[in-house]
Amino acid sequence: MENENENRSSRIARNTLYLYGQMLVQLVVSLFTARVVILTLGEVDYGIFTVVGGVMSVFIVLNSLVSATMRFITYAQGEGKSVEELHTIFSTARLVHLTIAALVFLLAETVGLYYVCNYLVIPPDRLTATIIIYQFSIITSLIGIMSAPYDALIVAHEKMGVFASIGIYNVLINLIIVFLVKYTNTDKLILYAALIMMIQVSMRLIYGWYCNRFFPETRGRWVFDKQLFIRMLKFGGWSFNGTLASIGYTQGINLLLNFFYNTVMNTAYGVANLVQSKLYLFAENVLTAVQPQIVKSYAAGDFQYLHTLVITSSKFAFLLLYLLSLPVLLNTSYILFIYLGEVPEYTVWFVRMSVMCMMVHTLGAVMCMSIHATGRIAKFQMIEANLLLLIVPIAWFCLWKGCSPVSVFIVQLVVFIVTQIARMLIVCPAINLPVWRYIKEVLLRCIIVVIIGSIIPVIAHLSDVMIAHPLTKIIINTSICLLSTIPTIYYIGLDKEQRVFVVNKIKHIVHLTN
Repeated sequence: MENENENRSSRIARNTLYLYGQMLVQLVVSLFTARVVILTLGEVDYGIFTVVGGVMSVFIVLNSLVSATMRFITYAQGEGKSVEELHTIFSTARLVHLTIAALVFLLAETVGLYYVCNYLVIPPDRLTATIIIYQFSIITSLIGIMSAPYDALIVAHEKMGVFASIGIYNVLINLIIVFLVKYTNTDKLILYAALIMMIQVSMRLIYGWYCNRFFPETRGRWVFDKQLFIRMLKFGGWSFNGTLASIGYTQGINLLLNFFYNTVMNTAYGVANLVQSKLYLFAENVLTAVQPQIVKSYAAGDFQYLHTLVITSSKFAFLLLYLLSLPVLLNTSYILFIYLGEVPEYTVWFVRMSVMCMMVHTLGAVMCMSIHATGRIAKFQMIEANLLLLIVPIAWFCLWKGCSPVSVFIVQLVVFIVTQIARMLIVCPAINLPVWRYIKEVLLRCIIVVIIGSIIPVIAHLSDVMIAHPLTKIIINTSICLLSTIPTIYYIGLDKEQRVFVVNKIKHIVHLTN
């Protein structure tokens, strides 16, 4: 059992390295392309692109069965099911996603189009362009929905090297189209949306070819298992609540900012989401690599290893995010000034608050994976969704009362903390993990690390008033942050076994590079 756990841990570490390779390329390229896109499209058109994507995201909430697909395939693998049984799961999921795509198309072309034409706050001369890019967004979203079973299959088989390679292809093609848009004389907003759609088509073809080539469960006639369909529908129906809440509070805030202000405020919100999403990639790599093993461990009844995965991945993901987020929080204004030149109003505080919200959300991601492994998600999703959806009406009330736009993020952060407490109290008993152990080994260690690790960097940041050049401030502040947080994380955040694991993996990486 010990050797088996070691092999599984090594597989997780290897898959994490694959994903980090992809992430490094994606981070560098996407941050550059995002800057060029903002400068090429301009504040107004970029805001339109962001808010139109937000409208479309409301309908993609119906694609909640992607989590059901991954869970059922991975669970079946953990139980040692045959290829025929895996084919039945995949085939049923594929038919369900086609049905969802048809429903999304119907709603997007009726309710969604009506909202875009009548309620979005956009310049009158950009209405036609907005409608056109909305149509491209619909097609892009439909292709994404139909690709979901293939994505789930690759992750379930833990083929992260392939997943990473396709991701790198995606960001490099995005880089190419940015320059195509930049140096053309046609409507840049429309062209950009059209090219994004074409990238999605190519991604769908690549995923489909790979799965059909290497996974036998994708081949053969389409099968529809009624009983399996009902089970997946129940699971997906409850997942729908969580997905609805996620899309609801993110895009709900986006639409509220557009309603109370204008598209420039949507640009600030888009920049904040961009920074947040790029930072979250670091934690997401750990979570994506560990997710299949969480489900398989539960399916096999190996609760000891399951508890180790939950505690370790929760802590590693949070501490890694903290390590990277602290320099961003202290250098936000300098980074945005260098990155954008002209920084939209409220962007600095939007970025800071969204990063803090993301750190809390990271702990919740592992909780969601764990409860999904059990299949008993009704109570969890009901409570989580109801709490998260409170963000939108409370944020609306704050804006209606004349509060600062930053207030919506304060509301979000408070609700996130309350929701995380609720998740912990539900999930830990469901997987037989003592709540006190999770608090002691995850929450308390993370809180202590944040407090101790931040003292010196914050003091240094407040006392660097004599340094005039933004880049110099960033370098000095970041260096101080790393010198303070890395030892704190290593000696306080990690226990003895985790320190040994980290050192061994670093030695292994160094050995491979020599």
